[in-house]
Amino acid sequence: MSGWDQYVTNLTSQGITHAGIFGADGSRWAASPSFPTIDNLKDELARAFSTQPQGILVNGEKYIFIRNQDNFVVFRKSADGMVIVKLNQAYIISIGINQKPEMLVGATSKIGEYLKNCGY
Repeated sequence: MSGWDQYVTNLTSQGITHAGIFGADGSRWAASPSFPTIDNLKDELARAFSTQPQGILVNGEKYIFIRNQDNFVVFRKSADGMVIVKLNQAYIISIGINQKPEMLVGATSKIGEYLKNCGY
């Protein structure tokens, strides 16, 4: 268990279905069990924070871009939500099955702000 696992566990203990922390290069630092596949993660993360973000494919299903605010991006696929928070050196991804994205923003942003203030 890495030191990053505690942050993932914190998110999933708050009801978030899947959570992961990934380096800016797309490398997995920590993730919940059965975290879904996001092909070309490094490119997808860069696109998510571009001036014209699009959707993102998770396990082959497209999540639609909803909004970009400061250091996070919100996506949605029917009743499911996804939030990606950008840190200095990494990203936190939270996915909620049958959870609106707004429910994910608070918890994910709070941990993101803490890690960012720690230099990550």
